[in-house]
Amino acid sequence: MKVINYPDGRKMILDEKKDKKIDHRKTENKTEAQRIKESYIKANMGMDFEKDVSKSCDYYRLQGIADIYKRPTPIKIVKMNKQKPGQICEAYFEEKSTTDYVGIYKEKYIDFECKETIHDEIPYHMIREQQYRHLEFILKLGGIGFFLVSFKRAQEVYLMPAKIILEAEKEKYHRGFKREFFQEHGILVERSYLPPYKLLDAIDKAFDL
Repeated sequence: MKVINYPDGRKMILDEKKDKKIDHRKTENKTEAQRIKESYIKANMGMDFEKDVSKSCDYYRLQGIADIYKRPTPIKIVKMNKQKPGQICEAYFEEKSTTDYVGIYKEKYIDFECKETIHDEIPYHMIREQQYRHLEFILKLGGIGFFLVSFKRAQEVYLMPAKIILEAEKEKYHRGFKREFFQEHGILVERSYLPPYKLLDAIDKAFDL
């Protein structure tokens, strides 16, 4: 309890609990509706983004400009449906996935990972260790590797060369990659009707192709 003494002798007792600011970012301080909405957003995070990226790649393929496609996730089939041939009853992921997309453009091997966030930063842990190491290996072989990052609230998508991310990841002087970091070092990917993302334009700018 906090007491305020006025010059005329009056006193006012303040309830510090009421005055204390509530951090609505914490799960325990959110309403049930807010928690349900946030859970839905997280569950579907990146799905629409990747659909538009895939549509862009399909467009470039049909135009005969580049052949870039989403890498299938390797699975091991354990059990098949005997009554319905071709139907899988039980399976599991056989190995850790690397990056989302792979292909070729202007005689260059292309390899990149997509990430989307509702916040203004990408934490280090959001990029898996095998993804760092995979892109590091791609660069050593002379390929083009990068991250395509969507900041959902800002409605901005950036292409960030893997080399820059890998250098920052080794330093780890902060907890992650902020949106300002992408604004300073990355390439803003333009949106359009067709293709949804001008991905190849951004690749040309980032790697001087």
